[in-house]
Amino acid sequence: MFVRRVTLLLCVAATLTACGAGAAATDGTAPSLEVGELPDVTADSSAPPESGSVRTTTTLSPEDQIGAQSNGNRVILIGDSVMASTSRRYSNDMCDALVPLGWQVEVDAETGRFVTFGNEVLDTRLDAGWDASVILLGNNYREDQNGYRKELDRIVRRLSPQPVVLLTVSEFTPSRAEVNEVVFEMAAKYDNVLVVDWATTTADDPSLTGGDGLHLTTAGRVALAQNVALALGEAPEQPGKCLTTDYTDDSSGGVDGGPASSTNPSRTTTTQGTDTTVSTSPPATDPPTTEPLATAASAPPAPVTSPPVVPPPGT
Repeated sequence: MFVRRVTLLLCVAATLTACGAGAAATDGTAPSLEVGELPDVTADSSAPPESGSVRTTTTLSPEDQIGAQSNGNRVILIGDSVMASTSRRYSNDMCDALVPLGWQVEVDAETGRFVTFGNEVLDTRLDAGWDASVILLGNNYREDQNGYRKELDRIVRRLSPQPVVLLTVSEFTPSRAEVNEVVFEMAAKYDNVLVVDWATTTADDPSLTGGDGLHLTTAGRVALAQNVALALGEAPEQPGKCLTTDYTDDSSGGVDGGPASSTNPSRTTTTQGTDTTVSTSPPATDPPTTEPLATAASAPPAPVTSPPVVPPPGT
């Protein structure tokens, strides 16, 4: 049985630069990690809160991670521009975090996509066979909670009974709390669903997003990948691999929230399941650092306490 409602607090943010460019820990030191090693972490666990803001802390143990629940190491990740910014055609942070843990990783994410995109991807990729999945959809939202619920429920059902990780979305507008309510509903409904509460993580640390409170900074992309890695844990088998994808159409906009660049890749036909092609597209840039709008994301963040630290699993 999964610990269903999980927030990976970014006391991890201090350790995320173990694979990045050296941000300090909260005590001013920069911890280092070996390749494939997970940082110490605590997790938040609670029933879905009314405000979508406050959780209480508990520890996510290795046996509650997805790797301990999976029968294989193939994981599909589906998302919009937030997820796309961590893909191999931009920062490659997701593969950098998951491949050393033994996961074979396919990131199917494009800018400007709504929740319906998840089922569009599964129409073509579900039969490829997946041992786990990670879904981050709802940043683009049509203000229709019932419609969102119907689509997300169908995504979860199609991916079940394999483990499904759902991420909440940053509450950069009040309506995104509706999205997160549905995400928690899925965890209450399905035993195979685990929630990583990215909304609380970004509310705790505004440096992870740009001025819009949504699109990720360099630190945010690393943090998102590390949070997913902490939810997945070590894969049950090796080797890991960064797989290619047909879903690379970012013509709807830049992954930093700006307009689409002429150098943004458009969807092309590639050979699925291989790692022979590496994009030459430029890395994602940080979004503008203007002051964010006053939204639900400014609600009181999850309390960061000092619970016991669990040693990371072996590499």
